[in-house]
Amino acid sequence: MEKDIHAISEAALVERFRKNILTWDYLRISEESKMSNDAKKKKAIAIGIKAVKNTYRNMEDYVGVFEPLLFEEIKSQINQSKDDRNANKAAVISWEELNDFRQVSVVVDENFPSVSENDLLLLSGEKFSLDNVPDAYVFAMVQYRTKQTIELLTFSNDDGKKQLDESEVKFCKRLSNMQKILEKKQSTFYIRKLCNLSTIIREYVALHYLGSLPFKNLILSAMDKVKDRNMKDETAWNVSRDLMEVLEDDHNESQLSAIKAGLSRKPFVLIQGPPGTGKTKTILGLLSALLHSVPERVQSGNESGLKRGLHVYSMEERKNHSIKSSPWFYGHNQRYADERIKFINGYHGSFPIGGIIPRKPYVINCNRKNRVHVLVCAPSNSALDEIILRVMRTGIYNEFGDIYSPKIVRIGLKPHHSVKSVSMDYLVEQKCANMHNSSTGKEGLNGMDLDRIRSSIIDESSIVFSTLSFSGSSIFSQTNRAFDVVIIDEAAQAVETATLVPLAHGCKQVFLVGDPFQLPATVISTTAQVFGYGTSLFKRFQNAGYHIHMLKTQYRMHPKIRSFPSKEFYSDSLIDGKGVLHLTKRKWHSYRCFGPFCFFDIDGVESVPSDGVSLMNKDEVDFIVEMYYNLSVLYPELKSSTEMAVISPYSHQVTVLKENFQENFGPCFNQIVDINTVDGFQGRERDFAIFSCVRSNSDKVIGFVSDFRRMNVGITRAKSSVLVVGSASTLMHDKHWENLINFAKTEDSFFQVSKPYKSFFDIQNLNKFKREGDKVSVVVDEVLELGDLPINDPIQDGMEIDDMDGGGDYE
Repeated sequence: MEKDIHAISEAALVERFRKNILTWDYLRISEESKMSNDAKKKKAIAIGIKAVKNTYRNMEDYVGVFEPLLFEEIKSQINQSKDDRNANKAAVISWEELNDFRQVSVVVDENFPSVSENDLLLLSGEKFSLDNVPDAYVFAMVQYRTKQTIELLTFSNDDGKKQLDESEVKFCKRLSNMQKILEKKQSTFYIRKLCNLSTIIREYVALHYLGSLPFKNLILSAMDKVKDRNMKDETAWNVSRDLMEVLEDDHNESQLSAIKAGLSRKPFVLIQGPPGTGKTKTILGLLSALLHSVPERVQSGNESGLKRGLHVYSMEERKNHSIKSSPWFYGHNQRYADERIKFINGYHGSFPIGGIIPRKPYVINCNRKNRVHVLVCAPSNSALDEIILRVMRTGIYNEFGDIYSPKIVRIGLKPHHSVKSVSMDYLVEQKCANMHNSSTGKEGLNGMDLDRIRSSIIDESSIVFSTLSFSGSSIFSQTNRAFDVVIIDEAAQAVETATLVPLAHGCKQVFLVGDPFQLPATVISTTAQVFGYGTSLFKRFQNAGYHIHMLKTQYRMHPKIRSFPSKEFYSDSLIDGKGVLHLTKRKWHSYRCFGPFCFFDIDGVESVPSDGVSLMNKDEVDFIVEMYYNLSVLYPELKSSTEMAVISPYSHQVTVLKENFQENFGPCFNQIVDINTVDGFQGRERDFAIFSCVRSNSDKVIGFVSDFRRMNVGITRAKSSVLVVGSASTLMHDKHWENLINFAKTEDSFFQVSKPYKSFFDIQNLNKFKREGDKVSVVVDEVLELGDLPINDPIQDGMEIDDMDGGGDYE
C-alpha cells in the first residue's frame, strides 16, 4: 500500500479525485447538511472517519485520516451554494468518452457567469430545486472555457455505477437520464455553478505526495529528534561577522535565537510570534541570514575551500561596495555615475535610495555560489502582501551589514496595489518591453514564450512569494531552480493539507511562523472541524512536543493590555520592550474607564436578524456610539486620526455598528473609525479599540465567542486602550472569559453600566473614575456642561478629514 501511494502520478491523482467527486449525489449531500451535529458525528464514525492525531505510523495511516476530512470539507463548500436562481441554459455541441469520464462541449448564453478550470457545476434537465428535484442531474467539472464554449467533464463508467449501493438506485437513474441528454447534440439543459476546487485539488495532490518528500518521517511523527534515512546530515551554516553584528543589534534575544536556529539547517524550525513581538521583523532577519550564509566547513576551511564559498573582500572592495549600495551616506550619486555594473553568478538585487531621490535598482558584483532559493508563503493574499511590503520598504541585510532590496517576485492573483511593481504580470510586461522585439510586445508572444519568461523571473529571483494554494500551480513546475528553503507565515492559520502544498517542491528546510493562540484556519464543515481538520501543522507539532522558538518581547501594547493575554495564553512569558509604557501612555488614561484595559458590563439583548445568519446586540451598539461621542468631545484628536477601531466577532453586529456610526457621525465616519470583524482585524493594530462581544442571553450560550483565539486577537489589536463591552453574566460561563472579567475586577477596571447610557458619561459620574493626581482641563468641563450637542457634530456631513482639528466643532 505504501509504495502505491508514493508511485502514483499527479495526473492519476487528479483523475482519482475527479472520479470521487463526480459520482456524488447533490441531493444526498444537501439532505446530510440538514442533520444535527450529533447525527453528523455518528454517521462520520460509522463510515470510518477518524480524528486528526499528533503522530502517524505511516503514510497509509496519515492519508486515511486526512483524505476523508478533505472530502467532508468539499461537501460543505458545495452546500454553501444554495441559490437555485443562478441556473442558466446550455446546449450540447459534442461529446466523447474519455477513460472513466464523458467530455462534453457546450455553449452557454451570454448571461452565464464566468467559469474557470476546476469549477464544480451542477447539470440538470430542469432547473434544480430541493422542493422539486428533477429526474436528471449530475455533477460536472470545467476543464477550460473558450470565448463561446465550455469543456465539461462528467462521470461516465458503467462499472462505477454498479459499485453504488442500493440506496443510490434513484441517483443511478437520474445519472443515466442526464447522460442521455448529454449524448444528444443541440439538446438543452441547465447549469449552475457551485464552487471552485483548484485549491483543494492541490491539497489532495500534496497530501499524497508527502510520501516522496525527504522529511516524510519527520512530518508523520512530529518528533523533534527524528532521524530520517532520506535526510542528509548538514553542518551548521554561518554568516559573516559584519552581518551577525547587525542582526544582533537589530533583534532582541528571542528573535536572534530563532534566526540562529535557521542557520543550524534543522529541517523544520517553528517560530511562535505572539501579538506585537516582531514576527515579520524576525522573518526579514531570517531572510538576511539565509541568503548570505555559507557552510561552516567552508568558512573555516583552507584556501581551496574559500574559493568554493564566499569571496574574501579587501577593505577597499568593501568600501566601494558600501558606496554603491548606500550612496546617500557618502554623497555620491552612483546611480547616474555607473550604469554599467553587471552581476556575476546570478546574484543581484536593488538598493533603496533614501530621501527624495527616486528608487532605482543597483546591480552589485558578488562571487558567491552558495546562494539559496527561498519560497515565502502565507494562507491569504493580504497576509502575503503584508510581508512583501515590509521587504520592499525596509529591505534586508547583505553579508556586509548593508541594507538592500533583494530581487523578488510575487506570484498569484489580486496583488495589493502597493506591491504590484513586483508582481509576476508586471515583471513579465517589463521583460517584454525590454526585449529586442519590443514592438511586438507581450501580445506578440505565444503561451510557451510567456511561460519561459515567467520561469526565468522565478529562477532569477532571490525570494519568491506566493499564497499556499498558488504555490501548487503549474507555473512552479516549469522552473529550473528548486527551492532550498520554504518560509510559511501565519502557518497556524492554515489547515495541514494546505501547508503541504509548497513543501511538495522538495525543499531542504522549512520554517513555520505563526501563533496557534490567534485565529485558526477557516473550516466550513462542522464534521471536519469536530474531527480536527482545522488543526494546523504548526499546532500538531506543538501538541506532539516539537521545540518551539517563542518570540517573547512585545513592542505593541501598553503593559496593562499585555498582562492578561500573557498570563492566559503564553504562560506569563511575554515581556515589554524598552519604552513601551512611555510610547503607549495617553491623556485619556487619566480616567480609569478609558483604559488601558476595561470591561463594561452591559445587560443587553442579543437578537438574530431576518436572514438568520449572524447576531447583533443593539444595546451594545447604542453604548459604543455614546462612548465614542463622549470620547471625541473630551479628546478631539480621536476624531482627527485613523487610530480608532471597533471590533466584533459577528458580521451583522459590524453592519449595524457601521449604520449607526454613519447615522450619527456622517458618511465620512469610516475614514476615522475602522469597524470590522475580529477575523478582518487579524494581523492589524490600532491605537484605541472597542470590542463588542454581542452574546447576552438567559441560556448563557456564547457560541464561537468561546474560541479563546478570537478573544486573544480582539483584545491585542490595541496599542494604548482596549475597552471590552459585553454581558458578564453570560460570558462568565466560559473559563477564559471568566478569567478576563476577574482580571478586570482585580485591576479596578470593571464597570457595570445601565440605561440611560448617557448618564454614565455625565461629568459628575466620570469624575468618580478619575485617577489620583490627574486633572481635566476646564475647557473640557465647560464643553461637556453644554450637554445638548447634536450627536452628529464630531464628523459633519461633507467635512474634509483634514479640516477637523482641535475640537473647534464644539466651540
